[in-house]
Amino acid sequence: MHVFAARATAICWILWISASPAFAWGLRGHEIIGQAAIAHLPASLPAWVRSNAAKSEIVYLQSEEDRLKVGRDEEAAWYREWSTDHYIDVGDDGRIAGTFSLDALPATRDDYLEALYRSEPPVDGYTIGFLPYAILEGYEQVRTDFALERFAEDALSGATGDARSAAQTELDRRRELTIHDIGVFGHFVGDGSQPLHISVHYNGWGDFPNPNGYTNANTTHASYEDDFVLKFLTPALVTPLVGTTPVFGAVPLSNIEQYLGATLHEVVPFYQLQKRGAFDLDGASPAHDEGVRFTAARLAAAAQMLDSLVLTAYQTSGTIKPYRGQ
Repeated sequence: MHVFAARATAICWILWISASPAFAWGLRGHEIIGQAAIAHLPASLPAWVRSNAAKSEIVYLQSEEDRLKVGRDEEAAWYREWSTDHYIDVGDDGRIAGTFSLDALPATRDDYLEALYRSEPPVDGYTIGFLPYAILEGYEQVRTDFALERFAEDALSGATGDARSAAQTELDRRRELTIHDIGVFGHFVGDGSQPLHISVHYNGWGDFPNPNGYTNANTTHASYEDDFVLKFLTPALVTPLVGTTPVFGAVPLSNIEQYLGATLHEVVPFYQLQKRGAFDLDGASPAHDEGVRFTAARLAAAAQMLDSLVLTAYQTSGTIKPYRGQ
C-alpha cells in the first residue's frame, strides 16, 4: 500500500488546487464525493480497503477520468469511446432517443447500441452516451477484482518458502489493483448524480419548448459543476448527508437505473433554482442556500451509491469461480 500513500501525499493536492475548471463535477466535486464515500465505508469491507492509504488513493482517483481530458484529441479513437461514458441524454419523458425508458435499459452496452440502431429512425448510441454501462461495467470489474484477491489470499494461506513470497506479492498487487479500480469507476458513479449529465438539457435548456424561460446560456454546465462547487461546497456539508448502504443483487442494473432516474428528477428543480439565482457565484441570491443544499444532496447521493456498489461487489464476489481456461 506504500504506493497509494506516496502518490496521494506527493501530488494530489497540487493537482486539485491548480486545475482549471473544465471537468464533470469539477475536480473538487469528485474529490468531495470520494471523501464523503470513504467516511462511510461499511465496516464489513476488509481492513485493507479501509486503510488510510487505500482511502487516499480512492479519493485521488475519483477525478482521474477527467484529468485525462487535458490531452484529448477529439479525432482519436480512444476519445470517442471514453468521452461518451460520462453522460446519457435522457428526454423529459424518461426515454432515451424515444426508444426505451431509463428504467428499462437493455442488459449490456452492445444490446443498447443495437436497440438504438434498430429504432426508427436509427440512432447512433455515441451521440446519446453510455453512463449506465460505464457504472455497471466498472462495478463488474471491481467485483472480479475482489474475487481475484480472494483467490490470492487462499493461495497465500497454503504456501511455504519461495512460493509464499510470490503469493504475498500477488496478493499485494491484487489489492492495489482493486483499490485503483474502485477509484476509477467511482468517477462515473459521481457523474451519475449530476443532473446535467443525465438530460438532454445538459448545458442550458436547449432547442426544446421552454415555456418557463429557463436559461440557454452555454456556460450553465461548467459554471455550476466547476465554479459553484469549488467556491461553496465542502466535505463537511456533504458527508453528514450520506445515508445507509444497501446491498444490491450481483447484477445491479436496476439499482443503477433507479439512481440515474432520481438524478433525472432533479433536472427541472435545477433549472428552477438556476432561474432564481441559486447558483450565482456572488452568493448574494436569497436562493443561494437552497442551491448549496441541493448540490450537497447530489454529491452525497453519489457517495452513498459508490459505497453500496463497492459493498455489493465485495459481498457477491465470493460466488465467482476461478477461471480454468475453458
